[in-house]
Amino acid sequence: MNNFQKGSEWRRWDLHLHTPNTKLSNDYGHDATVWDRYIENLESSPVEAFGITDYFSADGYYALLEKYLEKYPDTKKVFFLNIEFRVAEAISAKDTNPHIHVIFDNDEKNCSRDDISRFLVALKTHGESASGVRLSCDQLKAETDFMSASVSLEDIKNALKETFGEAKPYLLAFPAKNDGVRSTDSKSPRKVLITDKIDRWCHLFFGPSDSRDYFLKTDRYQEGKSEPKPVISGSDAHSFSDLERLEGNVAGFEPTWIKADLTFRGLKQICFEPDARVFIGTDPEVETRKAHEATKFLSELHINQINGYDERNGCWFKDVAIPLNPELTVIIGNKGSGKSALVDIIGLLGESRQSEYFSFLSDKGSNKKFKQRGYAENFEAKIIWQSGVSTPKNLNANVDITKPEAVRYLPQNYFEQLTNDIEIQEFRRKIEDVVFSHVEETDRMGKTTFSDLQEFKTQQTKQETSALETKLRELNLEIVNLEEQADPLHKKQLEEKLKTKQAELNSLIKAPPTVVEKPEQENLEQQGLSIQIADLTSKQKQLHDTEQKVVDTLTRSKNRLQQLSSLLQSVQTIDGNLAAQKAELLPTCNELGLNIDLIVKAEIDISSIQEHIVRVQAEILHLEKDNQSLISIDFDFSTLKSLPDLRAGYKFLGEQINELKEKLGTPQRKYQGYLDKLAKWNAQKLAVIGDNTEHQGETIKYFESQITYIENTLAAILAEKIAARKTIVEQIFTSKKKVLTFYSDVKKSVEEKLSSVRTDDFSVDIDASFVLDSTFPDEFLNHINKKKRGPFQGANDPAAVLKTLLAEVDWNDFESVYKFFEATIATMRIYKGESLSLKDQVIEIKEFYDFIFSLGYFSTKYELRSVGKNLNELSPGEKGLLLLVFYLQLDKDNIPLVIDQPEDNLDNDSIFAILAKCIREAKKSRQVILVTHNPNLAVGADAEQIIYVKLEKSDKYKFSYESGSIENQNINDKIVLVLEGSQPAFIKRRLKYQI
Repeated sequence: MNNFQKGSEWRRWDLHLHTPNTKLSNDYGHDATVWDRYIENLESSPVEAFGITDYFSADGYYALLEKYLEKYPDTKKVFFLNIEFRVAEAISAKDTNPHIHVIFDNDEKNCSRDDISRFLVALKTHGESASGVRLSCDQLKAETDFMSASVSLEDIKNALKETFGEAKPYLLAFPAKNDGVRSTDSKSPRKVLITDKIDRWCHLFFGPSDSRDYFLKTDRYQEGKSEPKPVISGSDAHSFSDLERLEGNVAGFEPTWIKADLTFRGLKQICFEPDARVFIGTDPEVETRKAHEATKFLSELHINQINGYDERNGCWFKDVAIPLNPELTVIIGNKGSGKSALVDIIGLLGESRQSEYFSFLSDKGSNKKFKQRGYAENFEAKIIWQSGVSTPKNLNANVDITKPEAVRYLPQNYFEQLTNDIEIQEFRRKIEDVVFSHVEETDRMGKTTFSDLQEFKTQQTKQETSALETKLRELNLEIVNLEEQADPLHKKQLEEKLKTKQAELNSLIKAPPTVVEKPEQENLEQQGLSIQIADLTSKQKQLHDTEQKVVDTLTRSKNRLQQLSSLLQSVQTIDGNLAAQKAELLPTCNELGLNIDLIVKAEIDISSIQEHIVRVQAEILHLEKDNQSLISIDFDFSTLKSLPDLRAGYKFLGEQINELKEKLGTPQRKYQGYLDKLAKWNAQKLAVIGDNTEHQGETIKYFESQITYIENTLAAILAEKIAARKTIVEQIFTSKKKVLTFYSDVKKSVEEKLSSVRTDDFSVDIDASFVLDSTFPDEFLNHINKKKRGPFQGANDPAAVLKTLLAEVDWNDFESVYKFFEATIATMRIYKGESLSLKDQVIEIKEFYDFIFSLGYFSTKYELRSVGKNLNELSPGEKGLLLLVFYLQLDKDNIPLVIDQPEDNLDNDSIFAILAKCIREAKKSRQVILVTHNPNLAVGADAEQIIYVKLEKSDKYKFSYESGSIENQNINDKIVLVLEGSQPAFIKRRLKYQI
């Protein structure tokens, strides 16, 4: 029996192929080697589950099982009996008889060979013997019997009922096309009613991918609501040449992937998840991502005792090896069963930045559990990634913050802390990071963080703010960035990121696409198709290269427009200030008999700036305009210039290439598939290495250039910038007025995704606002990170410490004021003889610098509102739901996401209606591991893997686990036991669990 510990995985299934014993249309031949050849074809194919099909008979299925197991007794292949019947009722305009399939459970306990025999005896056909008696299926002998026989739908239904009673160890499948449902004569009301009856009765349909959307609809019937049902494709093989279809490269016979255990229970699961569990095509998305992003998937978690440990403090983890599903893994268990232990260990191995919130691996003196002496140091763990790379650590080790965060871990304690009133600023920043990832690249103005973009955007709306204040803020941004780069930790992080990227490159280099040689002989038609594909591919690449250039041009143009707008406003401010000052001096000049216009002469001409703005706006409009060109195969693609036109041309060429590929023979299809994979592989290598000129993005060349810059240039630039800041602060010393307005341009980037999870009780709105604190001490202390040790930490009476520093300041003397700034920063950096990081002492260095050096004491706020309330008014549960929605629905980072018990403080309606939907979406783009007590998350999100954990305290704290899919019977029992709690609560989900 196969062990599917990793849960539901994508596997190739073909539930419709005939054997050399097939009753009709047997084109395999009859020589002595036919069965060996047939079996070898199946064993070597990528298909793992087969539906062995015959007409009105099970003979071929049982013959195959006997011969197959004799030849391959240890085979991993799985076989299901599929009996094909000709239906007496016609539904097409041609009045031809469609075929229906009954696929049986392959578990002898549920459906034995005797059961099948009794079913075939009970099922009477419409073919008659010489005596005029209706023959049962088991009485059909001659080929003419099978050719003329048919059965009615009611006969099949009654025979199944007579044989199996209330048990249903079978699924009924009907063709989508080829005299099937979609071939119904719509002009015949009777046939439409028969079709709807068949549709209601059948569990799944055989058909191509273009029928999938039709059977997922809920309005298929003439009357009443229809249930979504799965569509699968089969080879319908009747010959050895037909068996080539098992490879998945033959046009018209798309491969079918099913995400399930290789069991009948697994197959039945597609009836409950027809959209998410079936894929018809080359590769499901997650399989492609596993190949291309192998360093972003956890494959296995291993935990073991170190050599020599005598178990004096408990057995705990011994030879634990847990495989992990690439999509959604849910960890369940009773309280104190080790659930949080597993995710804490993953967080440790993945260098999570939330280690201070670990519960099982807590290192806090007041809450040490497993990390007390004699425990954690006796155990080691490692993660094995999909790429094959292993990450080992002793459980007493700490997170290495110089290495990139490999997993995003949200511990339960972190959620509780982040969503309380004290951590509102940190909470806000986490959400802002996610929002920033959705800003269009050309609208980021070359910035890398939300705060950087926010500061840049505020410049164009500073109508009453002096040019000096603007320069100060720009300079502070530079200084913060330079100080962060000057931090030795930053250089170490860059070096570690460089190693990670080099590892990615090595992983790619070691796994190039398998070479497929170009077919040596081609007929003229195939040669022509190959030439056309090559030509169109070349044109498509040219369009892609042009598109990249247009994106770069747009980015530069939008930056230039931003600078021009800021310049225009600054000049207009000068003009306005000059006019106001002249008006103030006018009464004095008049009294003295002087002409103010002769004294103050100034000429401001903004026409050249306006001309530049108009020209740049026209350039942007030209490059962003959708000209809706009528593109055809003979179109001159070199004439496409705008971004929408280039993308439309690229898409059109892609569709043309795909159509031509469908006409290729199998060898050419394989070769073209190889060329496609090779092109993607080379593109991915280039994306990791980076561009030779720009050095932008997280690439090898970018990290190398940054490290060189830090070593050779940074210190001198930082000293120069700090000296320049003092000069600006002195110039604005007498002017404290500051108006800071921020208009949020990122709202539109996330509105659509947020609206998709809107309900009557939940919504998210984004707005921009600014807040002025009432007093300097309060504003100052609001910038302090109160969780970190330092002079302004709560136990030190921070208000008194600040009062002492302020006592030395002469606010009429700039040098005294500036010494206060320097003394305050020095106090934060050296505390009781210990060097501290300013980055840890304040919440946001940039905001702190802007506040203290500008003398304005204004703070900008990026305001989020949920269910009509702002962040400060939300309850911890409401904030928790909001943060989860952002991480699951909007976060574009594709490293694994690990969440520990997110459902606390949330009601079941919210969990099911919002979180389950968000988790379903999130697992399409990243691996998700979830600890939960709630069945709505585990089952509602259709977890691919359930891990049931147990910690037997009475047996030396021995840890054990069971793992598998929802469709696994043992796992079903554990879900009901742990999550449902009682049978009544379980009834509503009984279909999902298949009980």
